[in-house]
Amino acid sequence: MNKSFHMMPDGRFINGKPRRCPDGSYVGDGGPITRAPDGTYVAGKPQRAPDGRYLGGDGPVRMAPDGTFVTGTPRQAPDGTYL
Repeated sequence: MNKSFHMMPDGRFINGKPRRCPDGSYVGDGGPITRAPDGTYVAGKPQRAPDGRYLGGDGPVRMAPDGTFVTGTPRQAPDGTYL
């Protein structure tokens, strides 16, 4: 997986190269585009976070320092969010 950050047109950041999902949302390059049980799309295997959202990626779901959930090691994007 490419670990670089890319800024989306709406100003948020995404891990790796953005890919467009069938619903118009974007996911990073952490695996194949997969539909989660709640209807959202993720990159890789959908994993349910304790807050109820589905995250994609290879690593385990972890809590970032700001209280959000990420897969793998939390990395801070230029806008201060954790991915």
